[in-house]
Amino acid sequence: MDKSGERLDGSGLDGQVRRGVAGSDPAPATAPSGAVPVGAELIAAHYVARRWTLTSKAARPFIHLLCLPGGGIAEIGQSGQTMRTVGPALVWLPAGSADYLEVSAGTTAQLLQLRAGTWHRYLPPSAEAAYLALEGAGGILALQVEADLAATIARSIAAIAAEVATPARSGAASIMSAELSLCVLRFWRLFAGDGTRNEESSSTEILSRFRRLLEERYQQHLRVSDYARLLGTTPDRLHALCSRELKRSPSELIQQRLVREAATRLEAGTIAVKQIAFALGFTDTAYFSRFFRKHTGEAPGAWRRRVAARARAGRSRPTLNFADWP
Repeated sequence: MDKSGERLDGSGLDGQVRRGVAGSDPAPATAPSGAVPVGAELIAAHYVARRWTLTSKAARPFIHLLCLPGGGIAEIGQSGQTMRTVGPALVWLPAGSADYLEVSAGTTAQLLQLRAGTWHRYLPPSAEAAYLALEGAGGILALQVEADLAATIARSIAAIAAEVATPARSGAASIMSAELSLCVLRFWRLFAGDGTRNEESSSTEILSRFRRLLEERYQQHLRVSDYARLLGTTPDRLHALCSRELKRSPSELIQQRLVREAATRLEAGTIAVKQIAFALGFTDTAYFSRFFRKHTGEAPGAWRRRVAARARAGRSRPTLNFADWP
């Protein structure tokens, strides 16, 4: 397995495991997994069981999708308990959800490794709903599936492994994006049926997904209607939920997230206001200054000077005129 997991029993693996790790830019297949969002591994059948720990510093940031296309067996250890899955099956392991993964003797499997919070770089906007739902999965999802579906996902993982092993080939990133999208969407469809969709569409779930999405996209200055579309809801419903549960409209939350980030960057160092404005998606420094003043009562430069003066005097930082982002 690549460094997103640590092999405890490495016997019999030479020449039998094909692996690769991909980054947002072409990089050697031996690139450290901690710096890249996607990896894939093919596990050939062997006469001994093999186990990987998922609690190491390198493994904890990664989500794992295990595909058992045949009748093999996998065991997942979690808090002193074990979960046994017989193929054909798919298992989604959120980051930090399991202590170890063991593949039994004679089992063929494919393993997809996704760095939490960053693997969406390879997904198109059309897969945003699937990404948000899977990224926010709270526990292990083990699903028995038809052999044909397991075989299809196994082929997608194999294709990803081939591309990350030779990232310099023309179109590698595009092929990876296509295969990863198919893999994720097919898996998402399994638990996004009517029953679970009702649960996912609850107020708490929509707000949770909105927060995650805003954390990733606030610099893009998306409109409320854009967020609603990505969340699979309407602007009116999103507005009603935010106003009722958070006592603020979606527009206010979007603006406040930008102000909070701007204040943090102004306080953190001496980077020019123009650079901060550009980093936050503002193309006009004057507009950024007006935006910041509207929400804090001070221009960016004045805010920075006041924070520095309070720090020299041993006083706490000034508070913003709105509640912190929840």
